[in-house]
Amino acid sequence: MSKIRILPEILSNQIAAGEVVQRPASVVKELVENSVDAGADQITVEIEKGGRSLIRISDNGSGLERDDAILAIERYATSKVFEKEDLFSISTFGFRGEALPSIASVSKFTLVSRTRNNDVGTRIDINGGKLFKVSDTGAPAGTMVEVKHLFFNTPARRKFLKAESTEAGHISDAVSGLAMGNPDIGFRLFFNGKLVKNFPPGQDLFQRAQMVLGRDAADQLYPLNFPFDGDISDVRISGVCANPSVTRRTANRIYLFVNHRLVHDRGLIAALFQGYRGRIMKGCYPMGVVCVALPYDQVDVNVHPTKREIKFLMPQPVYQALSRAVSKALADAQSNSLAYAMSNPMINVQGKDNGESEPVPSPKTVYGVRPAFSRPAPGVAQQELQWGMPRTAEHRAAADTEDGTQLSRADTEQVAGGPATIRGGEVPLPFAGEKTPDLITAAGPQDWQSSDGAPMQVIGQVMGTYIVVEKENHLVLVDQHAAHERIVYEQLKTRHENLNVQSQSLLVPEVVELTHSEAVILESICDDLADLGVMIEPFGGTSFVIKAVPVLVEEKQVRQMVMEMVETLSVDNEAGEKDGWLDACLMTMACHRAVRAHQAMNHHEMTTLITDLMACENPMHCPHGRPIMVVFDRYRIEKLFKRVV
Repeated sequence: MSKIRILPEILSNQIAAGEVVQRPASVVKELVENSVDAGADQITVEIEKGGRSLIRISDNGSGLERDDAILAIERYATSKVFEKEDLFSISTFGFRGEALPSIASVSKFTLVSRTRNNDVGTRIDINGGKLFKVSDTGAPAGTMVEVKHLFFNTPARRKFLKAESTEAGHISDAVSGLAMGNPDIGFRLFFNGKLVKNFPPGQDLFQRAQMVLGRDAADQLYPLNFPFDGDISDVRISGVCANPSVTRRTANRIYLFVNHRLVHDRGLIAALFQGYRGRIMKGCYPMGVVCVALPYDQVDVNVHPTKREIKFLMPQPVYQALSRAVSKALADAQSNSLAYAMSNPMINVQGKDNGESEPVPSPKTVYGVRPAFSRPAPGVAQQELQWGMPRTAEHRAAADTEDGTQLSRADTEQVAGGPATIRGGEVPLPFAGEKTPDLITAAGPQDWQSSDGAPMQVIGQVMGTYIVVEKENHLVLVDQHAAHERIVYEQLKTRHENLNVQSQSLLVPEVVELTHSEAVILESICDDLADLGVMIEPFGGTSFVIKAVPVLVEEKQVRQMVMEMVETLSVDNEAGEKDGWLDACLMTMACHRAVRAHQAMNHHEMTTLITDLMACENPMHCPHGRPIMVVFDRYRIEKLFKRVV
């Protein structure tokens, strides 16, 4: 008996489904793209239980004749390509003829369709890839596809689906992307019978971008246009890019389209960063919508079954065009708008026009008394921070790690590597196995005087960022922001662990508008954030109102802080590690409360900061893992001056 066999059709379709249908959002993408190809100008997406229970796509497109409807569910049946030459000039979203049979093989599938010149429609029912029934039915012109109980016959695939909120977020992002790429088409998205997104038909790209990118960026979007006057090119760039001051910590607000198709392309992202070069901080992602139009035979979309990866025949002209378009859009906005300069934090970082620095609150005011209300546990009193024990090599080794934020920044360097990435040098620190100067092992205020009576002295501040400290035979440079961030972080963490977080009500509550996926996640953890002292409540739609924050958090940075917390949660919440994202939230709050670089501090403030730092459990690293101090001993300094050899 032969060992090699032809796979049954149902099994081969299920294998294909593993490539095409990765999660409910994949089903939505494939079916909506079919609706767009059918010429629909209104598409409705209905979801129940994150797509596990029901996915229904309805459109008013051209519809299918009875014979075409029956053929459509056969593998490799398509109306998009007929000759091999057609594969090199694809102008439609679909062309493989795999989506419908693959989806039908792992679900309970129903297709209802009617053309405008027919009075009766066609209904096809399929159960797990097996044709169940074909019948006539009454139906509006267009097509309706219903997918129930996705992966019901492949339980191994079903158990790998994420939580309902996570899958709903992916579906919301998929619909937003499709709506952005087709602004002339109307889209409506329902979750469990509730309308959550409504994109009216007949909009232009700028209007869609304002709806999808959110209220924060709506008034700070600049149009992209290429070629410029006098240029001759087959490449056309359109879209919008946001003011460099409007950034995110993830790339979830960057939309890249090639011939209306939403794609992932590292080269395009690198080109986008190149256009922002010198205007955006390391670790931050810009917001924007990039639409690339070029002849269909200049791009290959037949690279991956999901059709999200593409290859350009000549990529460099495309990347250069995008980089130039972004750079010119930002330069024009900068030269024409005073508001650009006023809103961009990377301009005039030294302070006021008269050369004076902005007044900086003393680090000690972090612990000051302000009107507050608290959420203490019964019988639990606030516990003051105790002076830490001497730092050992093991402690330092354990602390020398990076959190999720640092990892995402590393991803930024990888994606935008090359000329678009601004790289700075790193100052070496003592490693776990090296001898560490006495300052690092200081245990408390009693150690401010050494055994021989030599005092520890705060000499001053350099570059508006680093505090210079001398103790015995050591010179220490301390990063004031990282040091203050560590102090505030440990203070917040101690109060949270002791269930004694104090909150202050905002005089004017802040309203933030999120994407649907972010809103779903935030609503599910409002009680957990309240335990951190952040009081947030739903405010209708995808908006939330911030009513209170911890007393250790600066009120003027509340909005930006919460937006960064939400982005962190949207990335970390999927892993289901509550302690991880709660800690990340504490880090974000500490970062926004800490004194900034380029902020002047007087001698008393610097002395207080160093005292509080040495009381911390880990004074060597900020909560994100970056070094706080660099130590030079006398021998090292004298060797630099050739006093010793």
